[in-house]
Amino acid sequence: SIGAELKVDQTEKLKFSDDNLDLTSPVNVKLKFVNTGETILVTGSLQTTVGIDCCRCLKVFELPLNIKVEEEYGRPLPRKCGENGGRCDEVELKDHDFVFEMSENNIIDLDEAIRQNLIVNLPIKPLCSKTCKLPGYAAKTGKTVDPRLEKLGRLVLLARPSGGRSEGG
Repeated sequence: SIGAELKVDQTEKLKFSDDNLDLTSPVNVKLKFVNTGETILVTGSLQTTVGIDCCRCLKVFELPLNIKVEEEYGRPLPRKCGENGGRCDEVELKDHDFVFEMSENNIIDLDEAIRQNLIVNLPIKPLCSKTCKLPGYAAKTGKTVDPRLEKLGRLVLLARPSGGRSEGG
């Protein structure tokens, strides 16, 4: 019935290996489902930890995620197919058409919504700590200490404008 609610507080071990999402802890799902008449509104939160590479030192670290969720589930869109060889007519989509689909048996599969919410909430430049430094880089001198990174330091110098002349060439 419209307005009916269901609350779920559950922890599940999930895997999204196709997306290289390394979940290092189970996903704690705290959700409320509300029947709005045409759709099911799902609100709540997800909590988990992902293993991710630091963009500076390249070490893998565990990043805790606490994500607010608001999604809608609805019936699959009806397809309008004409008699021209079974070709379907174009349909203009409205805002209410952009919801996750429930199955014919009114079953809601949360995996895709959880996957998308996790991916969208990953930082663009993950850092293992606010003070993380590039390995082998001496901030005071601006020089590379690690000999394996020496050529990289030269590339940075070549890329800087130096009064019309480039260094080393």
